[in-house]
Amino acid sequence: MLLAPIDASLRLADVMPSCLQALSGASNPLGLAPVTHAAVLVVDGMGAANLRDHAGHARWLTRAWKAHGLRADVGFPSTTASALTTLTTGVQAGEHGIAGYSLRDPESGQIVNHLKDWEPTVELGSWQRSQTVFERAAAQGIPSLSQGEARFADSDFTKAVWRGAEFRAARSLSEQFDNAKAFFDSTPLGLAYLYWPALDRTGHGSGCESDSWLHRLEELDAELGECASVLGPQTGLIVTADHGMVDVADDDKIVVQADSPLLEGVVAWAGEPRAPQIYLSADAKRDELVLAWRQRVGDKAQVLTREQVVSSGALGEVAPEVAQRIGDVVIVCEKPVAIYHGPTAPTKSQAMVGQHGSVTTREREVPVILAGAWA
Repeated sequence: MLLAPIDASLRLADVMPSCLQALSGASNPLGLAPVTHAAVLVVDGMGAANLRDHAGHARWLTRAWKAHGLRADVGFPSTTASALTTLTTGVQAGEHGIAGYSLRDPESGQIVNHLKDWEPTVELGSWQRSQTVFERAAAQGIPSLSQGEARFADSDFTKAVWRGAEFRAARSLSEQFDNAKAFFDSTPLGLAYLYWPALDRTGHGSGCESDSWLHRLEELDAELGECASVLGPQTGLIVTADHGMVDVADDDKIVVQADSPLLEGVVAWAGEPRAPQIYLSADAKRDELVLAWRQRVGDKAQVLTREQVVSSGALGEVAPEVAQRIGDVVIVCEKPVAIYHGPTAPTKSQAMVGQHGSVTTREREVPVILAGAWA
């Protein structure tokens, strides 16, 4: 089974819709009480297992998490572009269309890297297909604020995934909380999004078991203990994440070079190292290629056709136009390995220690921590 059941009580897709429903006083999947203001902080890369394994380094987070014990499944692929879109739209990747770190546009044949430029290859409004929670909030007369680094302000990803929210650049987590407080003070109802990327970046560079990663976690925990108190008594706060992380040793990185028979008939390579999506020419012998890949990876990964991925339900309900974006062959890593396309993989990417994107519980399960009025 591609997407094996995990013991998570919620979906990441439930989080922001529940916040909006709480602002309206409606029942919601998280059981959140009515509030006048709601904030969601995404700690990039803070998986449930990552936090649980290092609870002693995150006392505020651990204590707040234990009060309710909620966990969410981010789904597949467990990568930032897909998961954040799932969070902000409330639907899974097969519906919103951002089904990978990168995908091939069926019309142009070009690769769309979702964290870089989309246009002119694809149009923002049709490539990200779903209405955002911020747009739904605006329709109800509720304003929204999204925050992140200044360099993200005009990115295509921000424009498509945070549609309906005002974006404000911030340099620190404390500045984001101050901005959220000022925003909430200016409106009777409001929804805010906050984002902290340092844990993910440190994990990629040094590993999620490294001293550097633990130091980042300790920094976050100490700052959150102070920042959370800034918000008012009618403000609910959720701290969650977009994915977890696994460390991959250099010896477990598979680099496929241009002359490899594993690239026979391959015209494009997308996805991420933990879940490559491979696109074939019209005359490629797909069944033979799938067999060759299965022989190469053994029990380290599943090698699936597009049809198998779609029918598995891993992406939720898959719209026909989204199905064509999925690779003809998708390799889903289950052991701590990563697979690279030698001719195109940047040296920096091949050097990454902490990785994610696949279907393991460690990558898919994230904490949902209630604080503020929801504590």
